[in-house]
Order: sequence, then C-alpha cells, then structure tokens
Amino acid sequence: MANPSKMLSNTKHKILESALYLFNRFGFVSVRLQHIADEVGVSVGNLAYHFKAKDEIIEKLFEDLAQQQQQLLADLRMIPLFININRHIENSYLLQKKYSFFYTDTLEVIRAYPAIKKKYREQVQWQIIQLELLIKFNIARGAFITPTAPDSSFLLANRYLMFLENWINFERMKGTELSEINTEHLKENVWAILAPYFTLTGQQEFQQLNALPFDNWG
Repeated sequence: MANPSKMLSNTKHKILESALYLFNRFGFVSVRLQHIADEVGVSVGNLAYHFKAKDEIIEKLFEDLAQQQQQLLADLRMIPLFININRHIENSYLLQKKYSFFYTDTLEVIRAYPAIKKKYREQVQWQIIQLELLIKFNIARGAFITPTAPDSSFLLANRYLMFLENWINFERMKGTELSEINTEHLKENVWAILAPYFTLTGQQEFQQLNALPFDNWG
C-alpha cells in the first residue's frame, strides 16, 4: 500500500521541479498556477493543497537555493584551498543554471516579493562574511597577499560574490545563449579577480591546479 505521506512529498517535489522548469523557460511573471498544474498533471485545486499561491512556490524555491548556497560555502570553509575554491565556482555555476530564472530576474523577484527581498539581503551579507573569512584564511596560510587600502579583504569578497552571482545574467545580456555559457569561462574570470593577490605560494598552487604557467594569466 502506498504511503500517503510519501505521495504528498513526491507531489510537492514535482510541483517545485515543474515550476522551476517553467520559470526558467518562460520567466516567473508569465507562469500561472494553471501552467504549473498542467505541467505536473494535476488540477489547480490539487496544486493549491500544497501551495496556495505562486508566491509560496517562489519563496520555497528561493529557500532551497539559499540552503544549497550555504552548503557550498560550508564545504568550502572546511578546506579553503585553491582546489576547493575551484569546486565552489563550478558548483555555484551549476546552481545558477538550475535556478537561472532567479539569477536573471533577481531585481524583479525581490521587488515583487518583500519576504524574499529581506532573506536575499541577509543571504548576500552572510555569503560576503564567509568569503572574507576564506580570503583571510588564505592570507594567513601565505597563499594571498593582504589587500592594501583603498582595497580590503571585505571588498575582495564583495567582488568575488558580485562576479559569481551575476555571471549568467551578464552573459545573457551580451546575447549569449544559456546552452553556450560554460563553467570554464567563469572560472577563468573569477580566478583573474583573485590572481593579483597570489603570493609565490599561491602562484605555485594555482599552477598545480591548472597545469598552466601563471604568466598566461597576466
């Protein structure tokens, strides 16, 4: 006999996955509950049992995205070596592709949903703090030099996150198709932000990571 609790959980998961697919393809503004219900293969009434409004679906998707971002940074904080920074960039890119509607329509989403706006600002500030700690760790272990005024480790953390979070949106504005955007180009650009802060130890670690002469990044 089927487990009713598991069935409800599966239906809720299907609703979120279908909504995410439609938001990514058509934009969250254009998608209505009826479209999501049709994609899932249930009635609007059945869908409303799980989510009473589209707002709830978008808020849950953002909550899931934020949790995954937090997990990526938690993993990075455990061992913040260059290989793990590289993995963080790659996994952040995968999140951007998975939740592309949010990354391309961030301003519209936070304007439309005040609850998300507050959580998003808190999430951004938290990420910057974690990234600044990462930078300071690499300074302490001798892989980065200390940024000098008017620069700072805080500002470097801001630039890292700003570039990382806006990569797909920037590429789409340039006219690049989503299918043509790749993680290698993103990694090159993010590492180019960090490269001026490499010490000799950092240069050597980067060379080992990429098997490329550091001069190629000049």
